Amino acid sequence: MGKERFLEGEATFLSEIDSSDAALFIHVMDDEEVRVLARSRRDAMNGANVAKMLENLQRHEEGFVVHRRDDGRAIGYALILDRDEYNREASLAISIAGEENRGKGFGRDAMKLLLKHAFIDLNLESVYLSAYEYNGRALRLYESLGFKPVGRRRHSRIIGNRIYDEVILDMIAAEYFALYGDAEMEKYGL
Repeated sequence: MGKERFLEGEATFLSEIDSSDAALFIHVMDDEEVRVLARSRRDAMNGANVAKMLENLQRHEEGFVVHRRDDGRAIGYALILDRDEYNREASLAISIAGEENRGKGFGRDAMKLLLKHAFIDLNLESVYLSAYEYNGRALRLYESLGFKPVGRRRHSRIIGNRIYDEVILDMIAAEYFALYGDAEMEKYGL
């Protein structure tokens, strides 16, 4: 039996994380491409530190497992972090493991579900995320979804003898609703 579907898109569905997802998080976070392209920490993930992270996500943040809709396989995670209820903002993060799952629209679909949840269900005013400057695939995806670059953290990633900036992007509610929101609201007769 599969996990309960919290949000469902065209290519993916999101289920809420729980402690049984530790092996998936270790798999995703130890994926070589994820480690280079997305993670700021390059240490190996293990059961103890992932269990602590999952416990924190369940208590203070919102975390989801990304599943392929065609076969239900768990392929990554999507997170809403650092939620500020007073200013109605939060940070987003997504990682998809396995080359066979990249470039197929799974990340795009999952991010659209995360945006819907952030702006419609959680009533946020602003969301932001980041990618390292060398991660062109992520930056192109985020901009194509409507995120706008708003700044850089200079020299925030060092790999060997190379130093890279982190590009910060955001989206505000008015931009989301101009791009996606009316169709989502109309589904419910609102």
